[in-house]
Formats: sequence, structure tokens, C-alpha cells
Amino acid sequence: MSQTTEQRIRHKAVMPDWPRIMRREKAAQYLDISPGVLDREVAAGKLPRPIPITAGIKGWVRDDLDAWIEDQRTLPDSKSDWD
Repeated sequence: MSQTTEQRIRHKAVMPDWPRIMRREKAAQYLDISPGVLDREVAAGKLPRPIPITAGIKGWVRDDLDAWIEDQRTLPDSKSDWD
């Protein structure tokens, strides 16, 4: 069953206050993966790419990561390891 936009907004309100743009370590922490896994999945095109913040510094937009998470939840053939 899919959540309504209102339910998703309400759910986000109880989540910790994460920055809108996150550098590598924080983005990995947000997804509960290691920075190395983040790098590998971005290079493979499986996770969103970071955007430039300043010269030499890049970061991931929280909304892009949230959208990726939602996409993963709605994939028709995504099967959980728990199934």
C-alpha cells in the first residue's frame, strides 16, 4: 500500500534533522552504508550523483536520496532478503 504525500510529510517531520545537502560521510550515514559502498554504488550508476557545492567539494541532495529510496521501495521485482 502506498503512502499519501501527507503521510510521507508527517513521517519526515519525526525524522532527525538532516542537512539538505550532505557530504560523502553524512550521505553514507543517511543511507546506513559505508562511504566505500556509497562510492561504488554512485560509480555504478545505482545511487544519485553528488552536486558541486564549491570547487572540489561535492554533496548529495537529501531529496535526491529520498527519491532514490522511494524508487527502490516501488520496484516491481525488488525482493527483500527477509522474504
